[in-house]
Amino acid sequence: MLDILLISSDEERAGRIAALVAQENTGHCLRTIRAGASRLGEYRESAQKADLLIIDDLHLAQRDLAAVEAIAASAPRLSCLLVTPSLSQEWLVAAMRAGVRHVLSWPIDEASFAAELSLIGEKKSAGTGRESRMLSFVSPRGGSGTTLVTVNLAYALARERGKRTLLIDLSRQFGDAHLMLADKPPAATLVDVCSQFERLDGAFFDTCAMHVHPNLDVLAGASDPIKAADIRPAQVERLFSLVIPRYDAVLVDLGRSVDPVSMLALDRSSDIGVVLRQSIPHLHTGRRLVDILRELGYPGTKLRLLLNEYDKSATVDIDTLEQALGLRIAHRLPRDDKHAIQAVDQGAPLLEVAKASALAKSIDALADLLWPQQTETATSMFSRLFASKPAAAPLRALKAES
Repeated sequence: MLDILLISSDEERAGRIAALVAQENTGHCLRTIRAGASRLGEYRESAQKADLLIIDDLHLAQRDLAAVEAIAASAPRLSCLLVTPSLSQEWLVAAMRAGVRHVLSWPIDEASFAAELSLIGEKKSAGTGRESRMLSFVSPRGGSGTTLVTVNLAYALARERGKRTLLIDLSRQFGDAHLMLADKPPAATLVDVCSQFERLDGAFFDTCAMHVHPNLDVLAGASDPIKAADIRPAQVERLFSLVIPRYDAVLVDLGRSVDPVSMLALDRSSDIGVVLRQSIPHLHTGRRLVDILRELGYPGTKLRLLLNEYDKSATVDIDTLEQALGLRIAHRLPRDDKHAIQAVDQGAPLLEVAKASALAKSIDALADLLWPQQTETATSMFSRLFASKPAAAPLRALKAES
């Protein structure tokens, strides 16, 4: 059951939305306020108590989204659904930046409305299930090593920490994360799952996922970028609602994508790992990526820099990167071309190919910081890994890296 607050500027449209809610026959509680979006600030307290805020205003202006953003920021569990006659890309991006993750056009399609309520209900229910963490990895440029880090961290959590882990390759441009773990083609990909999301349940997902280790499943990325263009946010939202309660850790490889689909993963992630290297191009694009993520509402405390192929003699040093990006380096992974290439070529994780290598040890240290082997507490291990450090004491992940 959802507690729904509807703010509508039109009595007839409000009646239509109320009828659609009642049609669901699932005991949803609907409160309706006749007002335009410009008056949202007056009803902030009521919105904070709701599970879902529906905003219906024919005359909605982009300046009104500031009130939506303020409410969304103060109520992290609140879902916002915008009903608008316009679904342009400009409007969609502006709404996403304000915290809106559900948008429908008018007149409202009954099936689409029902699907949105179902997704929001599943998301609410997921919060009462097993404790799980999602961590997303994104990079400012190709060749950063995002996939290598994500794949091997997932394997370390599954094998060394005994965590029930799922790796999702959310790449829509020739996703190949599964090739680093298995030498067989996947039974299904992200595109296949999303194209049949109406039948998505636990049994169906189990037939689609690759079971590469007793504790590690992989959902392969899209192999066809043309078909991947048909993936919709609602489909990915449904996928997340299903899998998060089923796993201890869900790791998502976003590649270089920051769009409405990848933002669903970013929203649910306890932390966002930004993977970059020590170079001028990475410095410039990394700064732009961090700026975009902040503009989209992700605070600096959620953004964590992971420096791959660390080289203490590089022209772009740690201080330069940290000053340019306005963030501290959370973890350093040493340059280890020999073993990284060996693992990729063999399609096997580093812990199997070169467990004693510096890079494998660094990945293992990253996993150890997430879930220490000796002590398990209710405190978020992702938060411990990425806890803010005093300015005078920058993190040193490995003695071997100094």
